[in-house]
Formats: sequence, structure tokens, C-alpha cells
Amino acid sequence: MTDMHFPGSTDKVEPAIARQAVQWWMELRSGQASAAQRSAWERWRAAEPAHEAAWQRIECVAGQLAAIPSPLAKAALSAAPQSRQRRRSLQLLTLLVIGNASVLLASRTASWQAWNADHVAAVGERPSWVLPDGGRVSLNSGSAINLRFDAERRVLQLVRGEILVQTAKDALQRPFLVETSAGTVRALGTRFTVREHSDASVEVGVLQGAVELRAIDAPAQLRVLQAGEAARFTHTQVEAATPLDVNAGAWVDGMLVVAQMRLDDFLAELARHRRGRLGCDPAIAGLQVSGAYPLADTDRVLAALSSALPVEVHTYTRLWVSVKPRRTGVWAHGKKI
Repeated sequence: MTDMHFPGSTDKVEPAIARQAVQWWMELRSGQASAAQRSAWERWRAAEPAHEAAWQRIECVAGQLAAIPSPLAKAALSAAPQSRQRRRSLQLLTLLVIGNASVLLASRTASWQAWNADHVAAVGERPSWVLPDGGRVSLNSGSAINLRFDAERRVLQLVRGEILVQTAKDALQRPFLVETSAGTVRALGTRFTVREHSDASVEVGVLQGAVELRAIDAPAQLRVLQAGEAARFTHTQVEAATPLDVNAGAWVDGMLVVAQMRLDDFLAELARHRRGRLGCDPAIAGLQVSGAYPLADTDRVLAALSSALPVEVHTYTRLWVSVKPRRTGVWAHGKKI
């Protein structure tokens, strides 16, 4: 495919705005957009100059691709709803809207790799899939994986987030591996969780069976974890095993179960399951939280916190919420506090 040049291609388009423009374009191209949706699209275009610039770019990108008789162009212009082809099309078009000068760089970032993954869980979703060997993998909110099963190995690549894996016996006796940025987790007939943290460390917890950990830059530092154990590792070292939190896999059932967790840590966990920013005032960060909370309704969880703790939930926009100390001298639950 030859290089494409678009008017204004030197101007940067933010990835989030580019994706919005592509989603609007695909919605309108489907032929099923209602009058209300078209009005919303027009309001979106008029809301910010960056929105209009992104819309002009997607129209130009689509026109360029339509003139190219290639399978790639045909796939990029497909708008079949609820299909992998539609998701791939959205990814490709968004990359092109951002600008072809930045496509290669963007494709190497964690966010873009997650968009391109074989299985992706959107924020608030916790889907499960049956693996080709009969095992099962569950993805936590905002997670992504790739599958690499062949005649010699069964590999899950954790691109982002957290997974829970239930392995199955394999007639070919192929090893089962989870590849992460820090190293490899080898299953030894087991049920286990793997989570990549923001500091690039990886945490593994074994619910059944055992697993073997190897750091990518220190392969000699092998550690075997048994059921009931957990450990973190980085690309250079594997830490000592610690007792596994018995509620480590509760998210699979849509619950966040904690005991004496700091409020700021609790809100950080809750934030993984809702869009936008969820902040915590440092003055109340050390308050303790215990209980079982439904992840399907995070607003309900925040309301419960304001009833159980001396805190208030401040909602500035739907995507910007902050938890702060409760003000004194105000009325709550029918009495002055």
C-alpha cells in the first residue's frame, strides 16, 4: 500500500478525538442513524475546533481509501456492526486520522496494542472465553490479551490488565504459558490470576494447582507458587511468595471484596471499573474500607461509602468524580453533622 497524504496531515489529532470522529463516521455510514443521532453528531462537530478538524480528516481518509483497490482499504471501510472486522476498521481509521506520520509510533504504544488485541474487555466489562484447548480465560475491566496456540505451545499474551485462567488437560501435552512484559508464567495444571500493574510489575495469584515464574531478564530466578500463594515479579527479579488474598478472584463474579483496605487504594480499584477520573482527597486517603461491593453499579458503591464513612462524593461531570472529607454543619440523613 503506498503512502497516503491528507490535507492538514501535519496537524496533530488527539487519539481520543480521532476515535470519536471515526465512531461517528461509521455510525452515520451504517445507514441506521436516527435524526437524534445526527443532531448529536452536529453538536459534537460544533463543540470544539478539534472535533471539526478530526471530522474533516476522517472524511479525507475515507475518500483516499475508497480510491485504493486493495483488501486493506475494503476492510477499513467495512461497517458491519458487532464484528471483529468493524473493530479492526475502527482501529485502522483512527490511526490514519491521527496522521500517517505518527501511525508507526502509535501502533507501538500499550493503548494501541490493546486496541489491536485478539480479545479486549472494555471498561466495566468482565467477559470470559473458552480457549481452543477447552480451558477458560476471564478478562477484568479494561484488559486485553492475544492468543498464540500452535503445535508446540499454548500461549496467552497479557497486553494489559488482569486475567483469571483455568487451564485444561491438553492431548498434545503442550506447555501453557502466560507472557507478560515482566516475564513468563507457566501453568502446572492450575487456576490462577495474572495482573500487570502501572509500575510494570506483574502479580500472580494461584487459586488451584501451581505455577512457575521466570523474569525475562533473570531466567535463572525461577519460583514455583503453590495454591494459596501470590508473588510479584519484574523483568529483573521475582519476589518472595506471600499469602494469597482469598478474594483475589472475586471480580470474576462482579464483586470487589476488601478487608481493611485504604480508601485511596479502594477507589483506585473501583476506578478500573468505571470511565473517567475518580479522585481521593489526601486528607481521607487512610480511612479503612471493608465489605463486598457490586462492580456493576459503581455509583451505588460511592453512595454506600458516603453513608458509611465521613466522606462526600463530589460529581463535577459524569466522567469526573472526587471523594472528599464530609463538611461539618451540613444536613445528612435527616440530621446535622
